Amino acid sequence: MTAEAPTRDTLLAGELVLWQPPRGAGYRFNLDPVLLSSFVLPTEHLLDLGAGCGVLGLLLLRLCKARAVTAVEVQPTLAALAKQNGQENGFGSAYAVLTGDLRHLSLPAVTAVAFNPPYFRADSGHLPPELGRRVGRYETHGALDDFVRVAAAAVGSRGPVSGVLPMQRERDLLRALHKSDLTLTRRREIRARIQAAPRFMLWEARAAACACVVEPPLVVHEESGRAYSGEVRALLRE
Repeated sequence: MTAEAPTRDTLLAGELVLWQPPRGAGYRFNLDPVLLSSFVLPTEHLLDLGAGCGVLGLLLLRLCKARAVTAVEVQPTLAALAKQNGQENGFGSAYAVLTGDLRHLSLPAVTAVAFNPPYFRADSGHLPPELGRRVGRYETHGALDDFVRVAAAAVGSRGPVSGVLPMQRERDLLRALHKSDLTLTRRREIRARIQAAPRFMLWEARAAACACVVEPPLVVHEESGRAYSGEVRALLRE
């Protein structure tokens, strides 16, 4: 049986082309990296851990929030798509992809790290039968501690580490940051609607100790219906 071809999708009103696995045949991106791209501060060289097909790093390049990005992806199919996306969007040598397990690769020293990691522990819930989705959503190739540890080593004292996580993993995050001598410096809740309880959080940490800035919640949808909020529409350029 012939494998289904990747789908060609776009973001930013067509300005960013993204090839990704077809539905049901691999891990496909969602809104989370778009929201994270709005939270990440401008930097010189960003390391994108668990990059998938490259959405986060490519968004940061297109938005001129990073001058260079090194992406790390353990799944060869997704890593190949990330390379293709970097080339098709014309980023050339500004976008590099490393294929392999982030725990075992030699990574460059960078000025910032960002990641949208697998949200669920490997022993939690019902694992998806499809391998690509299982690796993308569950900690089968590195836990949150590993992502934070690798990020801290790559960035040193040069800049921030940023990410997005479900709210129920906040304690896990704080423990991981403490182990790697990082301090939470910014956080922003993500809410489906303004009155809803937060389900996810955007966060930033640094090696230098300082007070944590709590930013106003990012609201995804209008109060009724499924329409995106004005902020999210602006991020998507809709």
